[in-house]
Amino acid sequence: MSRASFRELFERFFGALEAARVEYFAYGGVAVALWADPRETQDVDVVVSIGDQDCSSILDTMRASNFDHSTTDASLFPIDGFIRLSHRGRHADLALGRTPFDRCAFERRGRATLLGREIWVASAEDLLLYKLVAYRFKDLADARAVVVRQGGKLDLEYLRRWSLEIAVRTRKFEVPQKLEELLAAAGL
Repeated sequence: MSRASFRELFERFFGALEAARVEYFAYGGVAVALWADPRETQDVDVVVSIGDQDCSSILDTMRASNFDHSTTDASLFPIDGFIRLSHRGRHADLALGRTPFDRCAFERRGRATLLGREIWVASAEDLLLYKLVAYRFKDLADARAVVVRQGGKLDLEYLRRWSLEIAVRTRKFEVPQKLEELLAAAGL
């Protein structure tokens, strides 16, 4: 069986979420395409708002749309709050939105049309914060691109407040420091 195209992954994944009426928002490379310069991405990343008791239901929905996962991953999903699904050589990551920051990000998400489909996407500020939490090289590059492209449109008070809150809750003290470096470099 050949590898699925990114478009097929995108259509199938977001189509399944929308059909199931799952509350979600994209926050990975898909969201970067909206808030910064588009870059190639191989997967989709979303935060979902479901209770632990609904984890098996969402996995059943995704399985019905030809997304696979290991039995071990499925049993750990309510505990870890994360699962990687695969479809013909590509993957989609689901994260449970459990934190106060996630809940706030849900309130700020918006609809956007990407690849001809309307989906829920994290705000520019929330995407930036998620990227700073991940703190990988490509995430920092994405964060920088969001700051450069969005510039003065960013809610700096919101960013600073949540970066400090995230640092306290997760002990990722690099988040506010890196945020300030990015803002200073952009003259903000």
